[in-house]
Amino acid sequence: MTPSTRSKLRRIRRRWPLAAMVAATLVAVACGSASGSGKAGGSPAAGGTSVTAWIVTTGPSPANTKINQAVADFEAKHHGDHITVDYVENQSYKQKIQLAMGAGNPPTIFWTWGGGPLKQYIDAGDVQPLGNPGYASSFLPSSLGAVTFNGKLYGVPIEGTQPVYFFYNKSVFSKAGLSGFPSTWSGLLADVHTLKAKGYTPISLAEGDQWPGLMYLEYLTDRIGGPSVFTAIQQGKAGAWSNPAVIAALTDIQDLVRAGAFQSGYDSLKFSGGGSDALVYSGKAAIQLMGDWDISQVLGLDKSFVTGGQLGLAPFPTVAGGKGDPADLAGNTASYVAVASHATAKQKAVAEAFFADELATTAYARASVGAGEVPVTKGASPMFAGQQLASYDQTIYSSVEKAPSFQYSWDQSLSPSEATTMLTNLAQVFELSQTPQKFASVMNSAQAGGS
Repeated sequence: MTPSTRSKLRRIRRRWPLAAMVAATLVAVACGSASGSGKAGGSPAAGGTSVTAWIVTTGPSPANTKINQAVADFEAKHHGDHITVDYVENQSYKQKIQLAMGAGNPPTIFWTWGGGPLKQYIDAGDVQPLGNPGYASSFLPSSLGAVTFNGKLYGVPIEGTQPVYFFYNKSVFSKAGLSGFPSTWSGLLADVHTLKAKGYTPISLAEGDQWPGLMYLEYLTDRIGGPSVFTAIQQGKAGAWSNPAVIAALTDIQDLVRAGAFQSGYDSLKFSGGGSDALVYSGKAAIQLMGDWDISQVLGLDKSFVTGGQLGLAPFPTVAGGKGDPADLAGNTASYVAVASHATAKQKAVAEAFFADELATTAYARASVGAGEVPVTKGASPMFAGQQLASYDQTIYSSVEKAPSFQYSWDQSLSPSEATTMLTNLAQVFELSQTPQKFASVMNSAQAGGS
């Protein structure tokens, strides 16, 4: 999803999907120089190679600290080589990197969310393929799909994973006589009717941002038709949006709307204000479908609700007769760094050495856990012991580790123009002003360049 940060969480851990950024007004600004939000590093020693890295930030954070330490460790091992890290404010980054790429003067190492926008740079010849480096085996396989194209790796994870789950208020479920979260879609619909009858809003939805509704389409399409349905869409196959699984998923979404699953005004409420979370932790609503960044968000809003064990986490339910594996995930696989093809051979070598010697290591994974992230490095499971959110983090890591498919957020996987059209029209599906068939028709046209 879009390169914008969903909110400043107490633990800087989760990031917004792509569409929020596409909709934002972008202004290119120069990097600052404040500690933790500006630049890290000094000058290269005589004979060494200097490399610049642009990293997205929301301000001083543990995430910045861990990156600064990785750079310091690298420079200590590679005497003379130097990496200058410029921390770029999240809202301005997308245009800043576009301008730099267009001018042929990007940093050697640049931050990316992978998917469609990265593919555009690859197609333009702006990104250096990493080939099949040995250090790639250090990462969980499901985490590399967003930066792998035509069998070639173009980026490596630098920040933690962010799958989407159903979060729910265990106390509300108990008061409504529900023993646990349903494992099937029909069971979820039944629970919606039960919760409504008991006076609760069944599901909180911040569809004013549009991207929250997309998560329903992503998961339902996967559960009904399997991951190949979106793969065909992503590959631009003619008529791919008319796949019966997509139509069925959109129909299921409208069934939820007609059942009164969402609160009044769901199409205007925005996630950034914390209102959709408040409905759940206050006990007014029972459920919310959201990325795992929501754990930290709720922790900052109502700590006792999280630490007291009232915030439940559950996978998206199965759909009867569906082809999708119930262990499949959707969300933001990770955030990444890539190497610009404009760099010199020596700069590229330094960048790839940094990836191998620092980012693909157990030490970096441990630092990521300390920064409040769920890393995608293999063998990270024992590192969560003693962490404040250990039970949640362990569940998240295990699900990513076992996922047969981890589908990257559609609004980040597709080109920005197609993603914008998708979100705009999906909002109309949620408002019941557009049919599933019309949505598919519009998207087939957009995919073919018709809009």
